[in-house]
Amino acid sequence: MQKFIFFFAVGAWAVTQGTTEEEFVEIWPPNPVVEFGGSLDLNCTSTCENIGIESAYTKIPIENGSNWKAFRLSNVDYWAASPLCYAECKTGQKKSPKANIIIYKSPESIELDPIPEMEVGKLYNFTCRVLGVAPIHDLTVTLLKGEEQLLIKAFQDHTRPEAGAVVVNHHIRAEQNDYNKTITCQTSLDLRPRGPLLKNTSHGISLWTFDFAKAPLLHAGLFLEAGTLMKVMCDAPEVSPAKEAVFDLWFAGKPLTFNTTVMGSLASAQAVIASSSVGDHELICTVFLGPVTKNVTKIVNVFALPKLIFQIGSSEAVINQTVNITCSTDGSASPGFKMQITDAAKILAFGNVDEHFLQHEMIAQQEDNKREFICQVILIVDGHTKERNISQNLTVFYGPQMDDSNCPHALTWKEGSTTSFTCSALGNPTPIVQCWKDGRPYNIGEPQLVQREHDGIYHCNATNQYGFDVRDVTIHVESHQPNILAIILGIAAIVILISLVGIVVFYINRRKFGIYHLWKRQQPQAAQASELRLCLNCTTNN
Repeated sequence: MQKFIFFFAVGAWAVTQGTTEEEFVEIWPPNPVVEFGGSLDLNCTSTCENIGIESAYTKIPIENGSNWKAFRLSNVDYWAASPLCYAECKTGQKKSPKANIIIYKSPESIELDPIPEMEVGKLYNFTCRVLGVAPIHDLTVTLLKGEEQLLIKAFQDHTRPEAGAVVVNHHIRAEQNDYNKTITCQTSLDLRPRGPLLKNTSHGISLWTFDFAKAPLLHAGLFLEAGTLMKVMCDAPEVSPAKEAVFDLWFAGKPLTFNTTVMGSLASAQAVIASSSVGDHELICTVFLGPVTKNVTKIVNVFALPKLIFQIGSSEAVINQTVNITCSTDGSASPGFKMQITDAAKILAFGNVDEHFLQHEMIAQQEDNKREFICQVILIVDGHTKERNISQNLTVFYGPQMDDSNCPHALTWKEGSTTSFTCSALGNPTPIVQCWKDGRPYNIGEPQLVQREHDGIYHCNATNQYGFDVRDVTIHVESHQPNILAIILGIAAIVILISLVGIVVFYINRRKFGIYHLWKRQQPQAAQASELRLCLNCTTNN
């Protein structure tokens, strides 16, 4: 700030040097912005002497030059003060125009009047009070519902500079989806470009709108087995505010203890009902929400099934042992029930109501280990099937079994790869598997870098208290060696190619040699013919 004042003063002095000695006094900046109670730096520039400043604020000089002087005004809390600069000139004292100081103040408080609980469809008034803010001329007040802008109000007609209060009102019609939305009042004091932009927001007020348009829903089965428990639920859908819903539940003429939950606009009550009295009973749910009360009723039929007694002669058997499974009933029950023994796949035994006892005999096998058996009683009530089940698992013990699926007979590894040797066995209890190579124990399942010495036969055995099994595993390690066959074939191909080239060259040279010898044999014959022609010519001439 001080450097800026200095450069401004130097620039002003430079301008005056290029003109005539005109007397003037100036103040800079002419329209400063300062926070209420803060400090402000002003610069006075003049071609005259004895430069000073008039101000109602506390002032101290901070810097000066040949034709300027800077002052700091502190505790700027007087709204109407307008400082000015002065200087002693040859023609007398001269003064600058007054500086128009804009003093701003953030709101002391932003308050929303309490909002009553609202009934959907009715109009309600929202009031926002902004206190201790200045200048009000630059203030904007925005009323928000969530992120939705309900009202934006500005105050450009306000001319007084001091801090004051404004009140903003707005009417809104309550809607169902207003539940739990937040009303806020936001202020924006915009002093740009000379000053800051200050934004503030009030505390939020949640809206509570009452709406109970739909009847409650009662979720409960039509049938209940005597002596058992059944969960029931009463829902009040699309209510607002859901947390204000109050429930009251009754069954068979007695009040129920229940828990309530709220999720959005859904309020629910959960309870558990029980009865030892066979017949039809009334289940009633009543919901209170503000001045509105609604209820729903449902009839529940209570029936009785006998108790089941389920026995497996020996729940732990050794393979090939005979196992007896029995299912029987005890206690009173509604008439007409049937019994059966099943497993997960089929019915093993079936009986009518007169027997009250069923039995199934079997020979325990390996695949029966952990097999579930079910004793079941069935009753038809008003065309609906009701049943009671009890189950038990059979444990079958058997000795170890090793095969290719759990301990491969042969494996091929590549030298340099990383792998692990795995070998396990079936059996109950789980067998202990151990392996040896060259008389030394070998760690099963441990990752290792494959080397040539891993090649060989591994002797493995599996044991538990019901027997043992043995298995030899052969591991072949493929070494990284040159492909001899490919090399031999390559060399043979080169030899054959060279041979073919030699044969072709030989053939061409042989053919040329034959032509030469034929020409040599023809030369004497041609000479003899020439001599004969010469002789004949001589005879004729003579």
